[in-house]
Amino acid sequence: MLFFFLLASVSPLLVKADCHGNQLMAGNGMIQSEGYPVNYGNNLNCSWTIRASAMEQVILTFSDVMLEDCEFCNCDYVQVLDGPDPSSPVIGTYCGENRRPFSVMSSGEALTVVFVTDASNEEGGLTGFRANYTSISKCGGNYATMNGTITSPADVNNMYPNNADCVYQITVPAMYTIFLKVDRLILQDKSMETGCSDFLEVKETAMGTDLGKYCGEMDRFSVMTSQNTMWLRFSSDNTTTSQGFTVLWDVIENTRYYTNPTGMVSSPSFGGMYPFNANITYTITLPAFKQVFLKFSVFDLEPAVVQDVASMPGQNCADLLEIYDSSGRLESYCGLRNPFSILSMNNSITLMFKSNLAINRRGFVAEYETIERNTVFTDYNGLITPPQYQGMYAHNLDSNYTITRPQNEPILLSILSFEVQEPINGTCLDYLQIGTETICGEQNPKTYIFYGSTSFRFKSDFFLSGAGFQAQYDVCNTTIMEDSGVLRSPGYPAVTYDNITCIYSLRQSQHRMFDIDFTKFDLPSKVNGMCDSYVKITDPHRGDIEVATMEGGQMMKETMLCGNRAPFNVTVQAREIRITYVSASGNNTMGFNLNFNITDIPTTTTPTTTTTTGIMTNRPTTSTTQAPPTSSTPGVGGPGTKDNTTSASLPIIIAIIVVSVLLFTVAVICIVKSKSSKNDSENLKILSVRRTRQSCAVLNPSYESNEELNRGELK
Repeated sequence: MLFFFLLASVSPLLVKADCHGNQLMAGNGMIQSEGYPVNYGNNLNCSWTIRASAMEQVILTFSDVMLEDCEFCNCDYVQVLDGPDPSSPVIGTYCGENRRPFSVMSSGEALTVVFVTDASNEEGGLTGFRANYTSISKCGGNYATMNGTITSPADVNNMYPNNADCVYQITVPAMYTIFLKVDRLILQDKSMETGCSDFLEVKETAMGTDLGKYCGEMDRFSVMTSQNTMWLRFSSDNTTTSQGFTVLWDVIENTRYYTNPTGMVSSPSFGGMYPFNANITYTITLPAFKQVFLKFSVFDLEPAVVQDVASMPGQNCADLLEIYDSSGRLESYCGLRNPFSILSMNNSITLMFKSNLAINRRGFVAEYETIERNTVFTDYNGLITPPQYQGMYAHNLDSNYTITRPQNEPILLSILSFEVQEPINGTCLDYLQIGTETICGEQNPKTYIFYGSTSFRFKSDFFLSGAGFQAQYDVCNTTIMEDSGVLRSPGYPAVTYDNITCIYSLRQSQHRMFDIDFTKFDLPSKVNGMCDSYVKITDPHRGDIEVATMEGGQMMKETMLCGNRAPFNVTVQAREIRITYVSASGNNTMGFNLNFNITDIPTTTTPTTTTTTGIMTNRPTTSTTQAPPTSSTPGVGGPGTKDNTTSASLPIIIAIIVVSVLLFTVAVICIVKSKSSKNDSENLKILSVRRTRQSCAVLNPSYESNEELNRGELK
């Protein structure tokens, strides 16, 4: 108690001491009222001037303020001045109680703090104030890098100070614009009376286009310039502070060029939100005589300026994507759209994307690919559809399709399905034109027959789309030299043609193995035991090929195949086979579909005859393997052929004859030697004969050598 009594008695003397004109060098330090945290004295006039180095600023952070509270702070107060002397501008005057930390910042390298008290202190327990100061590099500045990061100045508590006024100027090369991404923005909230007290302001230049003034707490967003400069200003008042902001910038090309045959284009920052004030041009250029097929999988732009009013493409759009080709503007789009596609009229297309400063959304992403303006088909069959994306044909189509075949071959064109925009007032806006016929809306399958060549055209506008059409063509009476492929009856599986005969010749330069795999076989059944519509397989050198079938529980061999059959297979050795398809009047079945594969005949072929194996199983195999030209008798060859059995036995026969001649010669020699040996001496006869007979026995196992014979020869 005695200590506190003495301290209270001495305190008036201490606080009345002269505390005016303190000069401090900024770094890190602390100032406080005299006597803190005990009551401060009366009639004080203290000042501190804090100086930082050139190109630095001073941040002063009050951790505690507890002064006498008077209206307009006329009693006791602490005042902060923006400069080195009492005549400097006032940043703020503070009194009363404020236990919440707050900061102020000088605009230059000096800051002055003045503490004044009156002659009386009517409140007890007033401790004065305490504040920490530090110096930071001067906020704001000029930036000329291609990318970078800017953050708000911060005090020791990572809060931006009051009285901040920072200007940032970004300049990049002239061919670029600046893409600014605001990663964090937590400032003092906007008030109804004063608007944004603390704010981040963005312009193209200091006196140029205003790109927005932002305050409060905002989600991430981005903004673009239309030129190569950007000006930012951060300002805070003398009241509430918060966490501040972080922005990142990068450069972006205003015009982007694409020349690859495939690629992708998207709005800036796709995956997030596109920037405000975007103005980007995309140009896709392909080789001559090609077209650009553009497919939008995502399209979400700000729609009409009045949000609740629906808008048609290009009508009153807030944010807009315009599409051009050499013919001019094709169309403009905004709002939220389902996936769609569009086709250029030539080899180039340009997209122009613009956004305002109001609302940003996901943007758009589109893939593009190269297609032929005029498509020519020369194969013996094919499938034709217009360019489609997600089951819908493209807008702005004007596609020509040509089918051409040699020697005036019949071309059977089948429109399997057809669904395009319905006519309006009797006029087809989207249509397929075949010859003089123009069709639109929904149509049942149609069939056409042409000879040698044909062309047709499909056209669409920019509005409604549909499934489009699916057409296939099949050529009759043709020769096929490929090793593998697919054959089908014309119109399979949707339509059939009456009263036609089609012959397909599968031809090779030498004898090979033909594997014919019928995956579907649906023809009219027999009438009175006869096939009116049928398929027949023929070897031109041998005749019609019999195929084993099961009918009425009996295995039968037939050359004319009809009815509904399970998948089956036919294998033939030949140089050429012909498949004949006959469709009679009233044929309402699906027809047939087959795969063919032609391979070399295995070199280890064993003697064969015409054989047939299991039929009418899940996938039965009818194996007709032949040595052309054929004979039902093994080992007998036809003209120009060799029987496999004879060919295989001839080398063996020759070898047997050669060995027999050799053995016979050796035997004759042995007999001659045996008779001539009688003139030799008696002692040598036996040895000579024995050795000779041993040699004969080795060369000719059938040569007889026994004791009786030996003894007889010695007599």
